[in-house]
Amino acid sequence: MSHNSSSDAETSSINNSDEEISSTEVSSHEQASSEQSFNTSTSSDSENQSNQSVEEYSSSSDQDEDDETASDDEESSVTDREEIFTSDNCSENSGPDDPPYSFNSDTQSDSSESDSAPPDTSEQHQKKIVQNLLSTGYKGPHILKILWDEHGIQMSARTLSRKRKEWGLRLCDLEQAPPPTPLSPKIRASLVSSHSKGMNLNEIQARLASETSVNVSIRTIKRYLKQLNLKLLRNDVTHGKVTIQQVYDAIHDARTRRLQSDAGYRRMRMILMREYDIQIPQRLVYDVLREIDPEGMAARLRGVCKRRIYRTNGPNHIWSSDGHDKLKRFGLTIYGFVDAWSRKILGMFVHVTNNDPRHIAVYFLQLASKAGGIPLLLTTDCGTETVKMARCMMELTYTHMEISLEDAAKRMHYTKSTHNQKIESLWSQMMKQHNRAIKHDIQSHIEDGSYDDQDDVQK
Repeated sequence: MSHNSSSDAETSSINNSDEEISSTEVSSHEQASSEQSFNTSTSSDSENQSNQSVEEYSSSSDQDEDDETASDDEESSVTDREEIFTSDNCSENSGPDDPPYSFNSDTQSDSSESDSAPPDTSEQHQKKIVQNLLSTGYKGPHILKILWDEHGIQMSARTLSRKRKEWGLRLCDLEQAPPPTPLSPKIRASLVSSHSKGMNLNEIQARLASETSVNVSIRTIKRYLKQLNLKLLRNDVTHGKVTIQQVYDAIHDARTRRLQSDAGYRRMRMILMREYDIQIPQRLVYDVLREIDPEGMAARLRGVCKRRIYRTNGPNHIWSSDGHDKLKRFGLTIYGFVDAWSRKILGMFVHVTNNDPRHIAVYFLQLASKAGGIPLLLTTDCGTETVKMARCMMELTYTHMEISLEDAAKRMHYTKSTHNQKIESLWSQMMKQHNRAIKHDIQSHIEDGSYDDQDDVQK
């Protein structure tokens, strides 16, 4: 009896209009009281579930009125579901023992499975993401951007710093990369020499390949230079600090006012760097000088000497000394000392004479006092001016090194002037860079009568 009555009620509700359905939803309790023919009563929760199912079914029947077969199936399914929720022995205040069943549970479960899952914001997930980003070299701002753009995790910089401290992902906590393998002496020497000459990356690469037979890429050359703490020399013309016309003006001023008309491109580059604060590559200086003074450049190229091997163990192993008399007729005599290993000029003494043995001995003692010691070997030519200096060298060696007189005598080395290469190369550079300009300047004053080279006072 209860099954037929509930079926009649559902059939009547399907034929009603939308307004009657809404009134039925609002006054569900009034319909339950008016239908006294029903012997069974449902609880308030089951009535709400049944009314919701009827509403869903009626809306679907309005959309598909022509499909009668589907409507009949819908009605039978609703009847079966209502049998589940009704009980003959239930009172008006009692409800079913099972939890209320929702017809939308299947639909909701399917939709929940189809929707994308929310981003995982757990601590372990965040830690794994940050750790992977740090291992690939990302920094704080990039990590925050990737967390938000790709993972939907919003985090402030302060929070990221705090979490990295908690997770042990700070730079001080991470395992440091092993130091790079030291470069071989040949590669190091080639790179340092090329860098000191102002070469660019391509030139450094080519020279390294020719000298050491090591063919590497430009990127590897950059890494080598970074490992040696060497930065490429800047080009002020390329960077816009100076114009090419200012370079021409500076070179012209150095050649005229500073008497550097015979300076080569290497020397001129150093003059521009020190005196004019202009740093440009050697190649650019070479091109400018070749345009300004092509004859001088060709003459200097013809005068390039061939290199010979000179062996020395290190600094202060050998000191070379010699006199320079090329300006003697103008009253200028020079005596100089250089370190054979580094070619460092230890001292250059200008006087009216460089043939007095007492002067030369004093020069040597002054350098020994300034350097805090004497060399293992002193090289000079066979001249009378070096007698007292040789005696000082042998006495100091014998006294302080506790060696025999024979060994002390060997610490003073006499050689031919042409074989005393280091000091002679100094005089060669001085002749090319300074002497000619000095002679030209003095000669011009002699010609205009402002200087008398025969006057001892003016000398």
